Amino acid sequence: MSEYVIYDLESYPNIFTYCAVNSDGNNIRVYEISDRKNQTEELLQELRNLKINKSTMVGFNNSGYDYNLIHFILEKAIKAKAENKQVKITANQMFKYTQKVIDSYKGDGFGIKVKEDDIIIPQIDLYLINHFNNKAKATSLKMLEFNMRSDNIEDLPYAVGSVLNDNEKDVLIKYNKHDVMQTLKFYNECKDMISFRKDITEKYGFSCHNLDDTKIGAKYFMSKIEKENPTAFYTTDEFGRRKMKQSKRDSINIGECLFDYVKFKTPRFQALYDWFSKQNIKETNGVFSNTEEHLLGDLANYCEMVVKKTKFKDKPTQKEIDNFLNLHPKGWIEEIELKSTKVLRDDNGNIVKEKYIDGNGKEKERNVKVPNVSYMGCYNVAETINVVFNDFRIDYGLGGVHGAKRGYVKSDDEYVIVSADVASMYPNIAIANRVYPEHLGESFCDSYEELYQERKKYPKGTPDNLSIKLSLNSVYGKSSDKYSPFYDPKYTMSITVNGQMSLTMLMERICLECDARLIMCNSDGYEVLLNRKDLEKYHTITKMWEKYVGLDMEIIEYKAMYIADVNNYIAIYSDGKVKMKGRYEYKDLAWNKNFSSLVIAMAVDKYITEGADYKNFVLNHKNEYDFMLRTKVPRNCELILVDDNKVEHKQQNICRYYPSKNGGKMVKIMPPLEGKTEYRRMAIESDRKVKTCNNMKDFDWDIDYDYYIKEVEKLLEPFDNEITWNIN
Repeated sequence: MSEYVIYDLESYPNIFTYCAVNSDGNNIRVYEISDRKNQTEELLQELRNLKINKSTMVGFNNSGYDYNLIHFILEKAIKAKAENKQVKITANQMFKYTQKVIDSYKGDGFGIKVKEDDIIIPQIDLYLINHFNNKAKATSLKMLEFNMRSDNIEDLPYAVGSVLNDNEKDVLIKYNKHDVMQTLKFYNECKDMISFRKDITEKYGFSCHNLDDTKIGAKYFMSKIEKENPTAFYTTDEFGRRKMKQSKRDSINIGECLFDYVKFKTPRFQALYDWFSKQNIKETNGVFSNTEEHLLGDLANYCEMVVKKTKFKDKPTQKEIDNFLNLHPKGWIEEIELKSTKVLRDDNGNIVKEKYIDGNGKEKERNVKVPNVSYMGCYNVAETINVVFNDFRIDYGLGGVHGAKRGYVKSDDEYVIVSADVASMYPNIAIANRVYPEHLGESFCDSYEELYQERKKYPKGTPDNLSIKLSLNSVYGKSSDKYSPFYDPKYTMSITVNGQMSLTMLMERICLECDARLIMCNSDGYEVLLNRKDLEKYHTITKMWEKYVGLDMEIIEYKAMYIADVNNYIAIYSDGKVKMKGRYEYKDLAWNKNFSSLVIAMAVDKYITEGADYKNFVLNHKNEYDFMLRTKVPRNCELILVDDNKVEHKQQNICRYYPSKNGGKMVKIMPPLEGKTEYRRMAIESDRKVKTCNNMKDFDWDIDYDYYIKEVEKLLEPFDNEITWNIN
């Protein structure tokens, strides 16, 4: 029996199936419990063998779903053995329990879940270790099939709850085998992750087989601290129940969070500092956004704002105006003349008439019409707290500083693009300034620094180095998690705000004392176009800043940058290597990303870095998978393909396709809105025909290349103009 066994289950009212395969891909087996066959004993023997051989069962979302059903069967068997009876399990019994498990799902996990200590056969859940249970990273096995470029993407063949005939049962078993082999395929992609978790578990004595990276980091750090202080994170009440320690706050005074060394030279950044120092917040979510002009103080003179408008039903009375201005002290009322007209009335409400001469020279009378007028209450809002400095806007928020010029910029004989990033910014701010979650005490800082120094002992890429890195980074993330023993939002804000202020201090100094212009800033770093004659001065200023704030900078040079926005850009290093972010990425994508039409980003890369003709690249590209797109619709919707004869062909809910000159129109059909009866239809790729090829055997080289070329041009459009600055 293999050390790792990959498995998957299917459950319908009259058939339950278990399918498994060894991790080497050999010995695929299926056990069926149905109204035509009952292999309960064979399945139990399989499970006994797994237990005896100390095998680990590997699945996708198995800790939430599949193992619940396996555990149900095992408990039935254990009870039957204790009572000296034969275990009796039916497909319908399994289906009812399946529905009970599914119905227990509350949006953040299954209510029915086997406790870790009660698990009979060890489990590894590929869904959990990849953090797909995070809403931002949610990924299904079907999406992974697309991303892994599987030859065949199969969706569940029958609606849940269907009673299947014998032929349909055979189709279901075929589908079950397919899912197991796809899970095996993804298991092979996750071997390093599994090995890392095994090493950490064996070395440090806590189980992390099914933890994502952040949780491993937090667990590792907690284990280190608890060796010295067992009650650091939890207390125990008189009944033996553990209670998590946290530092909950009614409010946070940002002024109390700011470090003494934060100082600025220009009025605009001093206004920023003053604004932050006066803030008292109750929530961290959404803070520093949609701030009205009158609440900005002097900062209003240096930031970009947008106009928000409130429409009055009729011409506002003085009382209504006063009420509006009381709510929005720097607001104003606008009278907007509309294209439409209305009949003019006098002060008594009578229609005003006017005389005119018609085409026959006769005098007639008609109603006087005047333009309609709309009355708007207006006020300025900073959608994010920001400062405009030397024609560069810097935004401030919980995610750090953000800003970017749009276009391209290149190094030359006179100017060079310099990129600087703070090394381990969040951990080092905490270490350098002795910042800690209040309930953990100042000793937290000593443990944190010890961990940081310990990491340096291990080469990059080793399990020890990685576990410590995860640990150091996880503390900051977990400090804003209301369900974490690291929770202290004041700690979060101290790190966040001071990180932003510290980096802003450096950017201000560089731009004031050097011939330098900001290109981009993002969280823990920034890029400037710097006069080469000021390189020495730049490094001197940076060294002084490092000493002043206790942080270290990692500095490199770029040949060129092509920027759409702060999250989507291409940077070319001085040695020719290329960094692609956001829409421009196509190499080493995270599994939760969309791997659709990678040929588009490839063509952009070739054009930017080699000057290649992107049209020819697309037209001559020979990897069909790089042209594939995918779409997904919920189970309560349908996906159809409408051919030229208006015949509708039902598609899988997760569907692989490509724009084709000879295809059909893809349409998503949605349930009626509340109170309506008409089903809604929405076109997918509305201006294009497409062909589906969930099975790649259906692919033909009838590609609508024009689609891809136009998409390449969309990605290139932000790079049309060289970046310029209007510095007064």
